[in-house]
Amino acid sequence: MVLAWADVAAAAEDLDEDLRGLLRTLVDDHLLELGAQETPGPPGPWFLRSLELRGHVGVGEVPLILKFPPAAGIVVISARNGTGKTSAADGLRHVLSGGVSRKYELAEANLHFSDRLIKAVVSNGQDDVTISCRGSENVRWQLPDGTDRPVPRSWHAAYAQFNPVLLYPEISPVIDKPGLLHEFLKGGLPLDVLTVLLELVDEVRTAGRAAQGRVKDVYNATLALIEGLAAAKTLVDLMKLQGPLPAPDQVLNLRSLAAALPRSQAPRPHLPREWVVDTVAVERLSDAIRRLQAARVAVVPGAEAVQAALTSLVDGEGKHLEDLRAADVCPVCGTLAASWFQTARTAADRLKLELQALREAESIVRAQWRQLAATALPSHLAADARKMLQQHFPDEVGGLINRWDQLASQVATVQGETVSTDALTALAAESALIAAWYSDAKAKVIANHEESADEWARVRQQIDQWLRIAEQDRVSYTRGLHAERLGKVVEQWTRDTRTALFDPISARVVEYWAELNNDSDLQVTQVKLSGGIRQARKVVISLAFGDTKVAPGPDAPKVLSTGQRNALTLATYLPRATQPDSPFKFLVLDDPIHAFDGDRVRYLARVLGTLSKSYQIIVLTHDERLWHELRALDEHPLHIRLTRPPGSSSTVQVKDVTYPGMGLLEDLERVLGAEANKPLGTEAAQVIMILTMCRQALDTEVGTQVEILGRRAGLSSERIAADREQAGDTRSQLVLLNDYAAKVGLPPLVLDQYESTISALNRAAHGGAPSAPKASQWRAWINDARKMLKVIRRMDAGS
Repeated sequence: MVLAWADVAAAAEDLDEDLRGLLRTLVDDHLLELGAQETPGPPGPWFLRSLELRGHVGVGEVPLILKFPPAAGIVVISARNGTGKTSAADGLRHVLSGGVSRKYELAEANLHFSDRLIKAVVSNGQDDVTISCRGSENVRWQLPDGTDRPVPRSWHAAYAQFNPVLLYPEISPVIDKPGLLHEFLKGGLPLDVLTVLLELVDEVRTAGRAAQGRVKDVYNATLALIEGLAAAKTLVDLMKLQGPLPAPDQVLNLRSLAAALPRSQAPRPHLPREWVVDTVAVERLSDAIRRLQAARVAVVPGAEAVQAALTSLVDGEGKHLEDLRAADVCPVCGTLAASWFQTARTAADRLKLELQALREAESIVRAQWRQLAATALPSHLAADARKMLQQHFPDEVGGLINRWDQLASQVATVQGETVSTDALTALAAESALIAAWYSDAKAKVIANHEESADEWARVRQQIDQWLRIAEQDRVSYTRGLHAERLGKVVEQWTRDTRTALFDPISARVVEYWAELNNDSDLQVTQVKLSGGIRQARKVVISLAFGDTKVAPGPDAPKVLSTGQRNALTLATYLPRATQPDSPFKFLVLDDPIHAFDGDRVRYLARVLGTLSKSYQIIVLTHDERLWHELRALDEHPLHIRLTRPPGSSSTVQVKDVTYPGMGLLEDLERVLGAEANKPLGTEAAQVIMILTMCRQALDTEVGTQVEILGRRAGLSSERIAADREQAGDTRSQLVLLNDYAAKVGLPPLVLDQYESTISALNRAAHGGAPSAPKASQWRAWINDARKMLKVIRRMDAGS
């Protein structure tokens, strides 16, 4: 079997040099990626010590705390539906799996309390490790010395393989869905190394196939282009001899033959001039634009018209103007002695100078703009030039070529004296970007055009492309060929290892099925993993009714009832979870007797009783039949019951009901202690309560023992229920218990010394309780009840 990287290295020695070299590279690279190994935690085997849960699913602020004996044995946790069983099982699965996502739907947030805490303690007998999480944080692993760290990879891997916590909704679909069943069964096999190795090989193979496709495509295109050309016959023959990937020492020969093909000359293509954006000229024009803008600000709107009007008044001829000048009468408003002539002359001269400065600034900007547009900005692309660029650079048809057209259109419409500095900066930046691209593009177009103009240029270009791609992809191409072969080898290793690992599990599946169905002619004769390694994974289940075989295959389980399918589920789960190399000595089973009839519950009890000799078995169930069957088999499981107190929908109470009668007497003692200082009722009422609770405790314990012994005697549940119904009072039930004890060979109960107490209990049940007995009297009833409970418990030889 190939299980570890050392096994891979050993198996590689039987491979040829190429496969061995590739395998060594893959393994070395993977081990290098793994880096330093994590510090190992305490070793197993592990048992569960406790679970604390709050703020999760149906458990609110008051924590649910479950404590388990960290040793082999059975714990039965019973609860009505909706009491908190699923909350406990899911929380335990969450932390023990290291936070692996559940495969079923569940609203994990508690509506009453949002501060979630899940904490499980596992023990190897020397060290206790706490595995916990708060809120939505990752699960943490706390060692006895207080060291806190993520859950170790080794624990993750072990949990994934052995799956010690079985929730019914996680596995119930697998029998009906062969793909899920294959995944579940294969998940129990330590094939991680081979799985990783196959993934590594597949990566190389995928890359190799891509490289082979590229090389073969260009090789076939080259061959199709030159095959039949007389001048290339020698070249074609060598290409066919070498194939798509020529030997390295033949590449030079192929290039020499390609270079010897005929050539001819062709005129250079006509393309627009290249240009360079002169940043100094751009900055100079920006300065001129700013000066122009300043000159415009200095000139008021309509200044030219005002200047013309003032000049006409000052320099104009005519007697009227001469008289107005002489009399110093303003020709506009008629004001006398305002020196209007001098004022008008001064204003006209000032406006003349300002307008002259504006025109000079505009002239400078126009001149510099024309110069910049001619040297640093592109002109419109001619149709033939655009077509040539588009052919050579199709990716730029909607990119830089289109932006060139837009820039040229902007340049053509811009007037120098109207352009802003921001617009100029944007035009210059865009022009510089296009100029840089065009300089390189033009050189490539000219080179390509000169080559393509040669009637053999296309042939040489195609050959060069083929040889270039072949050299680029040579390593991937070759490694891919090796990976194709190595993949088949690793697949065979996987099949062989899978078979060797699964055969013992398969045999135990058949054995467990027989134990869980020993009253049926329906047999599971074989369970086999088959199909491909990567896909078409199958599970072949062979069934037979006596000598009649059911057609094997994924549909075979459809002949099973719901109970039988669930039994097959357990038969496939238990061998996986109890493999000898598992570090987990605990199994947590959620609702394992779903849809089981009474006989199959008994069969499962036998299986779990056997397993409990070496495993800690924790069963969560809403059905107490399994506990009764375990007790009937002389097993002594711890029995815990979960309840919700009235009026508190998110609180779960935990009670040990392994011996229910004693529990009731303890409740009575607590009530009496509370009433010692502050009685809640009359003395008569207290007497009735004492007798009632003593009788209830005794009847409960007797009833439990009747159920246990009746099952041990092989009586049906219906017969036991009928016998208990007929035995009405306490004395009759004790007689029934002695009858059942005789059926299983146990000595009868001798309770003669408690006759007075038994009589008092019976009379109280029919309203005949003493009116006011002394305290010593009712204390004697309680003591006698406790002693009778102990006698009943001793009746069971194993207690």
